[in-house]
Amino acid sequence: MPNTWTIRASGVTGGNTKSDLVGCHITTNNAGTCYEFTDNNINTILATTPGTSLPTPPFTFPSFGLDGYTWTIVVNTLTGGAGGNQAQGTWSNNAPSIAAGETGDYTAQAGSTVDDDIPDKEDASTASA
Repeated sequence: MPNTWTIRASGVTGGNTKSDLVGCHITTNNAGTCYEFTDNNINTILATTPGTSLPTPPFTFPSFGLDGYTWTIVVNTLTGGAGGNQAQGTWSNNAPSIAAGETGDYTAQAGSTVDDDIPDKEDASTASA
């Protein structure tokens, strides 16, 4: 199983703030004891699963702040997609909208590395428009 999954513009649905997730990663820590949700800079850890061993999906990362909103990321699977190597789940945040906060789905591609060319958030939001 891969240890890094990256959210791409084509793999996220939902409200206007979905572009904030583009380039974010789900990784395993160096010790292999927890999952980390990181910003597009893979060294910026936004949330870590609690406990001393990797949780089995489905699991939820503790809420965290990103781009002015409080986010919740649920991981339903780490073995989704045709190749059995995609992370899939749902997201929500507290962005104001007509009814409630924004929600959506995501699919994160496996096999990314720190050296991959990840656009910064401004490039990612214009690419998905």
